[in-house]
Amino acid sequence: MKKHLFIFLLFSAIVSVHASNLANPAVAFPKARVSVGGAYHLGGYTITNKEIAAIFNRFTARIEYTPLSFLGIGLNLGTTQIEVDRYITGLDTVAVFHGKYGFSGGAHLKISSPQFLHDLFRFTSIVQATIFSSKNRFDAHYRGYDGTGIIGIQAYIPKFGYITAGPQLHLIHGYNKSYTGKENFYSNVNNLRGWISVDYIPRINEITENKFFISLEFSASPAINHTKKVPIQEYCISVSIGSITKQLYGIKSDVDWNP
Repeated sequence: MKKHLFIFLLFSAIVSVHASNLANPAVAFPKARVSVGGAYHLGGYTITNKEIAAIFNRFTARIEYTPLSFLGIGLNLGTTQIEVDRYITGLDTVAVFHGKYGFSGGAHLKISSPQFLHDLFRFTSIVQATIFSSKNRFDAHYRGYDGTGIIGIQAYIPKFGYITAGPQLHLIHGYNKSYTGKENFYSNVNNLRGWISVDYIPRINEITENKFFISLEFSASPAINHTKKVPIQEYCISVSIGSITKQLYGIKSDVDWNP
């Protein structure tokens, strides 16, 4: 057990440094299964050294495959829309940016430790990286990539699902182009956040062998705020719904996975 835990934490520390919303769901499901779903993410961030408020809206279709019981890999395809508050640079005032929905896509990786304490807890790590672009009607745009990584502890709630919580590292890097054609680099100011995910898996075995899930996530930095002008500041809300298939190949256990 100690050996497995050490390997898990070491590998997690390596991959979690360079990786948006994580609702995949967060639960680690058994090998030889596929989950398919859709997610919506609403996030408030502070970007550039001028500390400008920005809001991301993202819709994503997701697919995840578990080749091993402790490993899940997946792809995310969707669309992202960005809004950025106005700011002053030199003698110029840059107007509020209202972007349209543009392409976004990426991938995620999930690693989990063996369960412990009567199979009620496990350590888990999820990383994700996404490229995005949002352009307005004046051909100004914000483009770049964002990445998220967490290492947390996951608790099993019998006949309900799972709750996962831990620290989160979130990075945004990209370029914005003004309507004059000038480009500037930007990144987010606050990288560290607290993160919690709730995965609800109802028991509907009488209807289908697939497992339906609803995942809710919340993350926030210490600078969390709310104003009438910019209601979402330094916190994010995500929701994901979908289903996990039955075991697709291999020798099946006499007792099926049934959270």
